[in-house]
Amino acid sequence: MEAVDIELPPMDNETARSTNSCSGYHEKVLKTLLLLAVFIICALIAVVVYQDLAPCQPKAATSKNNPLPQRFYDENYMRYLAYFPPGSRSNPSYLTKREVLWQADACGTQLNREPSDPLFFTSNQNIPLEPAVTGFMGQFGTYRFLSMFEMMAMFIGEEKHGMWRFQENGFIRVYRDKSSNVGIFPVERKRAIESGLYYVDAEKYTKDDTLLGILKNHYMNVNPALDFDYAFGDDTSIIINTNGRRVEVLNWIDLPIYHEKFTRKYRNHAPIDTPAYFCQVSSDNFPHAKVAWQLITAQEKANKVGPLGIRAGLDIKENFHKIIRFNQFPGATAWANIGQGNPDTDQRPKTLKEMGERNQTVNYQAIDQDKVEIEIYLAERGYSNSSVTYLQFIVVMMDKTDPEAYTYLRPDGYYYDVLVKRNTNAKNINQEPRFNFKISIRGEEEQKRVYSTVAFAMSNLERPNFRLEGGGCPAKGGDLNGYPWGNPGSGFETNYEEVIPVCDAILIDIRFWTNLGDPLDDPAVKIGNSGIGYNSTKIAEYVTQPNFYGRFTDPYNVKNNIQNPDELDFTTDHKMQGPKNHTDENVTFRIDFGKIGTLNKVNFPENIDIAPVSCVAESENKNDYCGP
Repeated sequence: MEAVDIELPPMDNETARSTNSCSGYHEKVLKTLLLLAVFIICALIAVVVYQDLAPCQPKAATSKNNPLPQRFYDENYMRYLAYFPPGSRSNPSYLTKREVLWQADACGTQLNREPSDPLFFTSNQNIPLEPAVTGFMGQFGTYRFLSMFEMMAMFIGEEKHGMWRFQENGFIRVYRDKSSNVGIFPVERKRAIESGLYYVDAEKYTKDDTLLGILKNHYMNVNPALDFDYAFGDDTSIIINTNGRRVEVLNWIDLPIYHEKFTRKYRNHAPIDTPAYFCQVSSDNFPHAKVAWQLITAQEKANKVGPLGIRAGLDIKENFHKIIRFNQFPGATAWANIGQGNPDTDQRPKTLKEMGERNQTVNYQAIDQDKVEIEIYLAERGYSNSSVTYLQFIVVMMDKTDPEAYTYLRPDGYYYDVLVKRNTNAKNINQEPRFNFKISIRGEEEQKRVYSTVAFAMSNLERPNFRLEGGGCPAKGGDLNGYPWGNPGSGFETNYEEVIPVCDAILIDIRFWTNLGDPLDDPAVKIGNSGIGYNSTKIAEYVTQPNFYGRFTDPYNVKNNIQNPDELDFTTDHKMQGPKNHTDENVTFRIDFGKIGTLNKVNFPENIDIAPVSCVAESENKNDYCGP
């Protein structure tokens, strides 16, 4: 082994005298001990630094000398992070402004305000700083990033992301509170449903105040705050009622959106007649994007649904808890599998024998978005009665060459009956399931037939080899619970079974943005008099150090007597001021903007929970991303 020279730290005079008096043997021992001491000290320093900089390690957030959480630059995430508030990392805690305004007063940014300044979180213009928050989610080793900067939200992921089709059936499933000793008996199901529809048709439906009261007080739609985990797959449960008797009650009931339980807020809702395409894009409770999602969806422009989304039922809050509508970045597009031209091989094989005899031929081409209207959403929703929720990516489409080509309404059940009663045109909506469909393709004059694939997802080539279940397309609509075993559907419990998923027939590039602030073309937003204290008048006063600016001195201009018509003279003696001979008195001038400046409204909810969830809470890994 090659010898390595080690340069020891310089010793003081006392140590030097002691060392010089030692024998050679003692000198070697002292050097060894000194090296050992240096090594131990370095190790201790390394441990302290690591503990200090671990992104998720708690640290005292406030003190007399440090009133704000300490900020540090994390090399792994290439940005500033703020420490969590004090307390154990596993205890619930809530977001602070410092954690989403971590950029404030970072070195080299010239904020030049003291932390005690009430306007510390504003610019020099007194414009309030806006949140900078980001997170990520992943499935199958593929990652998507959710961020908001300057009120601009972005969702960035992979190109050609596959989706499944689903269609809401106009119902909301409500579950009995697990702790309740009251419930609806199976024989009372019909009367309980009709008790909430009496206001629509009093001649047809009878009101039962007792059953309606039980529904309102003891049955709830899926809510992360409530516990319904007893009911998976079971229609009924045996409970001990208030009289001490064992009785069988319904665990859940499907109620049409018109039901009185929902306070008639959907009484004028448009017919839910349009399918959508979705894919779950996060793991349970999206632990690495939790803060970003909460802050983004807290803004006033969040939770707004467009006309196609309404026809797909995406505005039913009991089913889709929170939702954001996005736009595509230029260049991003949607894709359809139109096959390679041979219908015999373009169609997916349906049996194992057929799969062994031939390959399915696929061909993804860009959808013509001049002809096909598309609305894009990211929504929070769970499955069945689980309190666990996921982020679901949803796309709704309408081909303008045939606007009704994708519509469907099942002519059966309470939703249809009430819809027809309230909207006589509902009978004209297509009532035949659309198992096959066509779509407009870029560069093609005629619509092309779209083909489903056999696969669970184009991106999942070997699911079982990555400790994941299934791998095949579930092939029908309805509740996905239980996949891949039994007879699962491909979506949610309030979906039509006959609207089949057409797995990965449609793909989309995940490149999206949305503006959650005021319109970018609003002439009043963030102009010079928009800041706090300045936005009460059209006129703003500016302060400057005096000098004479703009005098031409280039020889060409001097020789040709070319003078600057835009010279600015802030001086009393009409002379240029030097760095050493200038006056210390500032001067002012005013600008009339002709209007009152405005600001983006930013919501900072006090209840944004930053406690680790799901895998982050379970692993307690200091290197896990858990900041905003």
